[in-house]
Amino acid sequence: MSNAINPIKPNSSGLYAKTNGEELAFPLKHTDVKAKIAGNVSRIEVTQTFENQFTKLLEAVYVFPLPDEAAVDDMEIKIGDRIIKGSVKKREEAQEIYEQAKKQGRTAGLLEQERDNIFTQSLANILPGEQIDVTIRYTDSLKFEGGNYEFVFPMVVGTRYIPGQQIDDSGDTDQVPDASRITPDVIPPNMRSGHDINVAVEIDAGLPIKSVNSPSHKLEVEYEGQIVLVKLSDSDTIPNKDLILRYQIAADKPQSTVLTQADSRGGHFAIYLIPALEYSTEEIVPKDVIFLVDSSGSQMGEPIQQCQELMRRFINGLNPNDTFTIIDFSHRVRNLSSTPLENTSENRAQAIKYINNIKAGGATEMLGGICAALNVPASKGRLRSIVLLTDGYIGNENEILA
Repeated sequence: MSNAINPIKPNSSGLYAKTNGEELAFPLKHTDVKAKIAGNVSRIEVTQTFENQFTKLLEAVYVFPLPDEAAVDDMEIKIGDRIIKGSVKKREEAQEIYEQAKKQGRTAGLLEQERDNIFTQSLANILPGEQIDVTIRYTDSLKFEGGNYEFVFPMVVGTRYIPGQQIDDSGDTDQVPDASRITPDVIPPNMRSGHDINVAVEIDAGLPIKSVNSPSHKLEVEYEGQIVLVKLSDSDTIPNKDLILRYQIAADKPQSTVLTQADSRGGHFAIYLIPALEYSTEEIVPKDVIFLVDSSGSQMGEPIQQCQELMRRFINGLNPNDTFTIIDFSHRVRNLSSTPLENTSENRAQAIKYINNIKAGGATEMLGGICAALNVPASKGRLRSIVLLTDGYIGNENEILA
């Protein structure tokens, strides 16, 4: 997980407090994740256990990641024998309620969303010697691609590129006025995170699952009829990278299935239509593809090499009637062509040469690249796709999305 927000600026991850100018770290003892997947919807419960080993009454803050489309609908904090239940309020109202409770000496919690995938949890008036369990429950949807569903559970808050001029010592800038709330310190190389994590996932796809794998972690997989139970291997429970879990349900022919559920609101059902694994070229709509590549300094070395290899595969994998161009960006924008190119052997060779000559350097000024991609003239009769390749967490995503 990430570390605390300004003014608490510790050197490692976890839950932090500040009292009389002194930073105090609450050891994160354990993280437990339970997920249930039905069709393309997942329901996740995340519980993190901390312990106040100090002799002072403290306020603490911790920052943690969630999927960028997660819908958080339940939060509770267990401190000793007390359970604090969360309720959803407008941000200003919630902050006012929290500050009032803090001044009155009551134990209180405040959960705030800083970005689509970053949340901040504040805990006020934690008594000495108390154990703290923070539980977040949320719903998310799974991505479906190439016959596979993909479930992702983020475990780290990555470092973001922060543009603009600094306005104070906190790290806030005129372009990212809340930079201090989303900028974690980085764990030094070869240093492990200070706690372990357990993840258990129960999958009901409504269809037989043909394979379960992860490019990020070692898994333990059990089959109970059509239900699949997945756990992290005991040898791979250090939360130093996001968990990516994929499983195949597609077959040679299109399929359909129905999933049902009943609760206090009544009965519900969902119908799923699953495409086949492969289709002939004639059945696929022609595409007009813009490849937008981050060539900033953070991409130097292995990241840009991976992007180049992926780009070569992309270009050589296009269908005969597709068109394409390439744009790369750092603090300036360059392109292979200002208009889409036909998929000919000559244009592919030109593209491969362009890809091989991309060098990493400069700042991650993503807005310029995105504007350039959006301004490329459309290729008539084709489905426009923009493929963005970047390692760049950025702080000014609200400006770009606007």
